[in-house]
Amino acid sequence: MAHTDQHLFLRLTFDRRIDLLENNNLTLYLDTDNNPNTGASSLGLGAELEWTFGQRTGRLRGQEISHDDIGVSSLPTVRANAFEIALDRSADSVFSGDSLRVGLSTNGDRLPDEDGGLGYVFSDTDAVADAPSLDASPASGVRVLSYNVLGGSIFEPDVQPNFRRILDAIGPDILGLQEVPQSASQTEQVATNELGIPAAWDWDKTDTNTDLVLGSRYPIQDRHIIPGTENTSSAAFLLDTQDALGDKLIVVLMHPPCCNGEGGPNELSRDEKRQLVVDGVAAFLGDVKQGNGPFGVQSGTPMTVIGDMNFVGDPQQPRTLRTGEIVNTGRFGPSASPDWNGSPLLDTNPQQVAAPFHTTWAYSESSFSPGRLDYIYMTDSVLKASHEFVLNTQRLSDATLTENGLQRNDTVVASDHLPLVVDLTLR
Repeated sequence: MAHTDQHLFLRLTFDRRIDLLENNNLTLYLDTDNNPNTGASSLGLGAELEWTFGQRTGRLRGQEISHDDIGVSSLPTVRANAFEIALDRSADSVFSGDSLRVGLSTNGDRLPDEDGGLGYVFSDTDAVADAPSLDASPASGVRVLSYNVLGGSIFEPDVQPNFRRILDAIGPDILGLQEVPQSASQTEQVATNELGIPAAWDWDKTDTNTDLVLGSRYPIQDRHIIPGTENTSSAAFLLDTQDALGDKLIVVLMHPPCCNGEGGPNELSRDEKRQLVVDGVAAFLGDVKQGNGPFGVQSGTPMTVIGDMNFVGDPQQPRTLRTGEIVNTGRFGPSASPDWNGSPLLDTNPQQVAAPFHTTWAYSESSFSPGRLDYIYMTDSVLKASHEFVLNTQRLSDATLTENGLQRNDTVVASDHLPLVVDLTLR
């Protein structure tokens, strides 16, 4: 356990992989006033707060609550044997004293084994979690922004001012959008007229059946459809970034199917569909590396893979994208490491500005608590990330908001996903 003035953090380690947010009855008990005679009686505690992770619900002093009521979030979103969990200390009426006791139970097991829980004291602390700043893009290199814009909400007049302030503050050079059903030309029109993107930008969409659109300050020289599932392909683009980066750049834009679902007798599960999509991208990267790709680029050409990956449940999908370990080899061919030096891709894993969180998605009306669904990978044998961040305007100070022309609810109003930013330079 650890804490700052704003949050309580817990790290849980198990002897097997579990899906923290589904298919378990793991329950956290917090005796927040350190008094066994108040709250619900369990594990020798008087628990004011009970939270069952697999059911994504809980009770606070007898009243049913959601994740939003106590500011709970957890990572990772895939099956693992270790998780980090945060709770908001400022949540109304949760933490009433300077100490607490904590216990956990699941399937007859418990922590600790004895009644009374584990004690923890909120000592005075000057601890401030390291967090990136909202800096302007560097003079050299390129700024890549990946953004799921929630069903094409950039086309909604009421939301466009929020997007414009966000884009003005970030100042991207390359903009990879997901959930845009409209065409590239329609996207270009609204980006230029309502969102403040320069008219000289190039815009492209590889497949009219996808929701992927790329905008670029630099010329888009070529594009390629990467097959995945029947209804979900990925998109690869070759950009002429020679002047800014010192080389060309391949950008792969992805949006595998979301959520968990078992499928049916004649239907693949969501995990199986996601695996097909990431297998397709892994095969594409392997082909490029081996000189068989569609763009005919030289060895060592920088590559980045961006998008809303929807990685929940099976941890194989992020493993495949990083390492090139293909599952459906009969369709996509043998596994091949994706980076030019035979190493995995780097998962940049940006952190939120001014906050100790790597979550990129949040929706208060969902039973699922905030999680990390959006990713930016890169070939770090030839690229380095000089700066990276996730923008969540709700976490920013008033001074930072004013300095950058932002409003506190901009990212919340714009989308349920947050914008991911990485500044790329050559090694």
